Amino acid sequence: MSDNKLSLLELNQLINETLQEKFSNKIWLVAEIGEINFNQTGHAYLELIEKDKNSDKIIAKARATIWSYTLRMLKPYFETTTNQELTSGLKILINVSVEFHEIYGFSLNIKDIDPTYTLGDIERRRLEILRKLEEEGIINMNKDIDLPIVIQKIAIISSATAAGYEDFTNQLDYNKHGYKFYYKLFPALMQGQQTEQSIINALEKIFENADFFDVVVIIRGGGSKSDLMSFDKYDLAYFITQFPIPVISGIGHEKDISVVDIVSHTSLKTPTAVAEFLISNITDFDNYINELFKNIESTVIENIQTEKENLLYIAQKFSQNVKNKTNTEKTKLLVLQEKFINKTKNRINNSIIKMDFYNNSIKNIVKYNFNAKRTKLDREFEKLKYRATNKIYEIQEKINNYEKRINILDPKNVMKKGYSITKFNGKIIKNAKLIKKGDKIETILYQDKIISLIEETNKDNIIKI
Repeated sequence: MSDNKLSLLELNQLINETLQEKFSNKIWLVAEIGEINFNQTGHAYLELIEKDKNSDKIIAKARATIWSYTLRMLKPYFETTTNQELTSGLKILINVSVEFHEIYGFSLNIKDIDPTYTLGDIERRRLEILRKLEEEGIINMNKDIDLPIVIQKIAIISSATAAGYEDFTNQLDYNKHGYKFYYKLFPALMQGQQTEQSIINALEKIFENADFFDVVVIIRGGGSKSDLMSFDKYDLAYFITQFPIPVISGIGHEKDISVVDIVSHTSLKTPTAVAEFLISNITDFDNYINELFKNIESTVIENIQTEKENLLYIAQKFSQNVKNKTNTEKTKLLVLQEKFINKTKNRINNSIIKMDFYNNSIKNIVKYNFNAKRTKLDREFEKLKYRATNKIYEIQEKINNYEKRINILDPKNVMKKGYSITKFNGKIIKNAKLIKKGDKIETILYQDKIISLIEETNKDNIIKI
């Protein structure tokens, strides 16, 4: 066993000899560029990969190189033919030599490249994506969404530093009509391997506020054809077809149409063209409204003129009808007036006759009643006269009796007999206790009166004058 041992170098040399013997001639190889780096010396270092068709899992890898003298010829030839940069993600058909170095190991040295294969593969993959979208019945789903009548709230997916983004916003902000737009940027990478996922992430953020925005705009400036590969991805295309509001693309490729362009609601070549489209949307609506106003105004004026003519015709017809009706009614009124006068005259005559009859009847009744009442009144007057005479006599007798009693009770008649009345301060004195020394009293006689001054009173009410 120890006699068969090999050193690492010997093993690598055997592998090298075997490979040179097995792969003495160059071979054409199909692979995908997983990574590619350009060295300062002018060399290109690649990692070639192969993926499983069903799972997209990498099932093989190999290092490869393109030396600078070969690269200077292959790269321009490939890029001018395919209009694509030599970059990762491309599937290529290359002519290689199989090499093995005792220190650096296995590698492939690229001698030539067939650009037509890459073109065919890119188109094939693109067609496969479109065919799959068609088979799933979703390729036109976003196109079927109606654009808002007026687009003013815009969600933008772009790189914040992209010239296309600045051109787009300037076009909106300084449009000649003075229309106002609200827009919000959802930043995303617009080139490189992360482009697809970055745009999907931005769409997911917009979806959270989909009810607010009118449209989504995906824009970028110009670039190489290889940059367009990121817009030929199934997942991104699928996401756009399922989006609930219209998606407008302006990716900046004048000649090529990407899958994103095809599935978007509206596809335009440049960001500036997208801005013009949005402005024209409002301009069309503005013109429509103005035209509508003009049509309404014209219709109203026409209707007014028509109605005016109809009204004039109706007025003339009405005037004639009124005249005819007036004459007819006037005739009827004259007939009714004559009838009324005759009936009134007859009724008045009848009423006069009745009135005379009633008048005579009333006179007779009044005269009879008056005589009866007068006779009754005369009787009552005689009764009253008799009663009054008796009453007067009775009253006269009472008065005479009262006069006799008054004369009897009159103080003057009493004082004729020698009686007198004594007063103090105008009041009759009934009690001598009310009189004191110095008071003046008045004694009234039948014909005269005596004024006395009280000089002294005592306890027995004896007064000394």
